[in-house]
Amino acid sequence: MKPIDWFEKLIRDLHVLEINTSAEMDRRILHDILKVQKECKTTKLAGTQPDIWRIIMKSSITKLAVAAIIVAIGLGILAIIDTGSKSGVAWAEVAKNVEASRGVIFRARGTSLRDPNDDWPNGYRIFWRSTAVSRMDVYRGGQIYRTIYLDYDGKTTIGVLHDAKKYSKEAMSDQTAHADKGWSDPQGLLNLGLSLEHHTLGQKTINGVLCEGIEGTGPDGSTGRVWVGVETGYPVLVEIEGVDGSTGTMDQFQWNVDLSAEGVEPEIPADYEPL
Repeated sequence: MKPIDWFEKLIRDLHVLEINTSAEMDRRILHDILKVQKECKTTKLAGTQPDIWRIIMKSSITKLAVAAIIVAIGLGILAIIDTGSKSGVAWAEVAKNVEASRGVIFRARGTSLRDPNDDWPNGYRIFWRSTAVSRMDVYRGGQIYRTIYLDYDGKTTIGVLHDAKKYSKEAMSDQTAHADKGWSDPQGLLNLGLSLEHHTLGQKTINGVLCEGIEGTGPDGSTGRVWVGVETGYPVLVEIEGVDGSTGTMDQFQWNVDLSAEGVEPEIPADYEPL
């Protein structure tokens, strides 16, 4: 299974579950996720760009995964470096900033015509991403619902089902660590946006920050917009509109964060039981 397929399955399983799941269902779902994750095969990105873009932009679930955020950030950023743009954003510096960022934390929200469990606008996910660790916290009704944590250096996967008070810790194989870690590489995923048609959107103020935007269109007609802070040179907001009417937004970015510090690995309360 390709890494993008694993992300799609992971997000789907975490996203569509009812809060009051049974212990047996919790055990089945999390172990199924971990099993699929272990079966991931290393995929060369260059040969799969069209399929990856189609899956990310067409699926209301996958586009909220971390791959989507980095792909969206890459919409035209590298492609317009040498176009002589006179805008307020130095796009070459934006690309360098994203590539050099030690880690990033952001919020993802979405709507879908096909999934009644979106919990919009109350439901959201917080992603923590770096080349060393990855974490996703799923929130419903203002409460944390699920946590998935991947430690690439420590080769450990932790899953926490907060509503069921269950958890699982699994060893991560070298192959899985290599395959999944590739999706944390900003430069590799930025390259996916190179072939997209794009145009500039001018400037607007977002939450008090003056931003400049780029809009790109995928092969299936889906649209992605990236808004970058003129002064900071980092993405501030990402918007995605699927051809099926679904939407996704990524915001509340914290760039260049050191995720090697304590506090990223989820704490497991004493009353949580192993799956």
